[in-house]
Amino acid sequence: MSSIKQVIEILASSDKSFEDALQRAVAQLSTSVPNISSLYIKDQSCKVRDNRIVEYRITAKVSFGTPVEEFDLSDIERTFDEAPVAGGNGAPDYSHLDLHTAPDLPTPAEPENGSATEPASGGGYSG
Repeated sequence: MSSIKQVIEILASSDKSFEDALQRAVAQLSTSVPNISSLYIKDQSCKVRDNRIVEYRITAKVSFGTPVEEFDLSDIERTFDEAPVAGGNGAPDYSHLDLHTAPDLPTPAEPENGSATEPASGGGYSG
């Protein structure tokens, strides 16, 4: 059986332990995230005060998802605004969108009277 998985990154903490931080995260996530299948611990750290650990912190990636048979494709179709082109190849029609493809880079300033490196402008190697 195939499956589609989604991954989110979470931060969690506990004043008891790293394990408690993870358990709290899973307990809280499971109320709104369906079918949690795994946790990948990306990072661990501790907050220290007066030479004592006062907080255990984790950063984790959480995988969740559903088997393909249970996946409702109508949810995906509703995310697209554009309908396929009539008589076309089934691809959405984006012709009504104003797509900006060139980067917004500053344009170089042009010298007003000649070049700073040409002898006629008083620059460069005018000897």
